[in-house]
Amino acid sequence: MDLLAKMATYVRVIEAGTLSAAARQLHVSTAAVSRQLTTLEDEIGTQLVARTTRSMKVTPAGQQYYERCLRILRDVEDAQSVGRARGLSGVVKVSAPITFGLATVVPKIRALAAAHPQLRVDLRLDDRNADLALEDVDVALRVGSAPPLTTELVAHKLYEWRRIAVASPAYLRRMGTPKTPAALAKHEALTHAVWLANDTWSLTDGTDVERVHVDVRFSSNVAHVLRDLALDGRGIAMLPPWFVTEELAEGTLRHVLPAWTSKTLVVHALYRTMHRQEQRVRTLIEHLRAAYATDP
Repeated sequence: MDLLAKMATYVRVIEAGTLSAAARQLHVSTAAVSRQLTTLEDEIGTQLVARTTRSMKVTPAGQQYYERCLRILRDVEDAQSVGRARGLSGVVKVSAPITFGLATVVPKIRALAAAHPQLRVDLRLDDRNADLALEDVDVALRVGSAPPLTTELVAHKLYEWRRIAVASPAYLRRMGTPKTPAALAKHEALTHAVWLANDTWSLTDGTDVERVHVDVRFSSNVAHVLRDLALDGRGIAMLPPWFVTEELAEGTLRHVLPAWTSKTLVVHALYRTMHRQEQRVRTLIEHLRAAYATDP
């Protein structure tokens, strides 16, 4: 195995945290990764990782070698891109929540793919927070949660919104239209099992905040289910405006209590500091920031 390949394996070991995790990402055996690491240490003449059967710890020399490997591998990648007339190439792996990803990320990614035919986007939709290093994710989109306080990750704010209350005309004819947040207590609520994980809704008009105990008739962790139930006249749901744009325009759903919304939810794009100079990552982030900046 050539030196660059061993460097790449070493970087994967450090970022994955264990030999077995690195082996899974590389699709090889743990023994093979261990042999590569041992060979590399023999060639360098010093221990890079102190390891036992249960743990591993990077030595001071190992940390220095890791940082230099990163620089070398980035330089090699940049060198390989010289002369590619058709722009970016390779794979950029993106993680995003399911509902947000389907409704807003997919349309924007299509435009990026069209602009860079040789770039392959690997979009992974999952409502759990992906581990960027362990799962080999280049960019993760996080909704609502604050960026981790670490120097290992870079966060860019992309977008923000507030959830709104919506219901079908048939439901409002049957149950009446609430005029104040307190009136929601007398209505049937459709609530998101993650976004609104209890039976109390918090709404604000920008000045005051009101917390209302609602009668939850149905809950789900999938926003599509709540939207369909609201369309069927089963209750009032708190949903993102971008998720019900067509329904509001067509009149199949109506905006209830238009002066009141949920708290602001912010979307951040996260990537590892080591990828700061990678053109694929920079281009993706810049594309998403520009695309979300034009959204109403």
